[in-house]
Amino acid sequence: MQELTRFIDPTYLAYAGVAGVFLGLIFLLLFVYHRIRWFLRLISRKKTVSPGIISSLGRFIAILLWTSIFGMCLFFGFFLRSYYAFTHERPVAEIMTEPLGPQKTSRITLVQFSPPGSRQFLINGDQWMIEGDILKWDEWLNFLGVGTRYRLTRLRGRYVSTEEETRERPTIYSLVKDEHHPFWKVLYEQGRRLPLVSTVYGCAVFQIAGGPRRYLLYVGPSGFVTREKPGQPTS
Repeated sequence: MQELTRFIDPTYLAYAGVAGVFLGLIFLLLFVYHRIRWFLRLISRKKTVSPGIISSLGRFIAILLWTSIFGMCLFFGFFLRSYYAFTHERPVAEIMTEPLGPQKTSRITLVQFSPPGSRQFLINGDQWMIEGDILKWDEWLNFLGVGTRYRLTRLRGRYVSTEEETRERPTIYSLVKDEHHPFWKVLYEQGRRLPLVSTVYGCAVFQIAGGPRRYLLYVGPSGFVTREKPGQPTS
């Protein structure tokens, strides 16, 4: 379905449906108006030309077909728009991993798309983990195309074993200049009271640090999602 929205713009399809249905209703009103006018002239015994049963039926069917086709365009456009709004994931970063030895140390290259930039980090652990803040708007704003607001805050190494996690020295890196940004501080404290805001929360995703591997990080309506890029060599 995501592929379909790349070729068909749901918004334009819905607009076309609205315009077509509106014109169809106008055609129908004109059709009814002319038939009522003919009937009134007929009962008043004024000279009038009969529109013909076959001709009237053909025009009525044509109007119904016109309205039905554009009604389906309107419905399909709203359906695609809803699907796109509540499932769309936009890429925000690419993560490349490269193991540096048997000590569970890896070089992580983080390429952010907005704002654009690339940085490298050394982490210890079986996995890399990226954390961030998520601002989720009310559902009707998502439907109108207002995307989820986010920021990436930390990159860290992670061990699968809890024992190793507590024993080994953690490797944690900040991805923001101001970890106490007033905008996000207010959102966390007052977000539930603000209009248009559904929720504000922290989100984290992690994947194995072996490699070399490449991952894409996406943000969607419910937070972060990571997927390995297809066709990449694996260890």
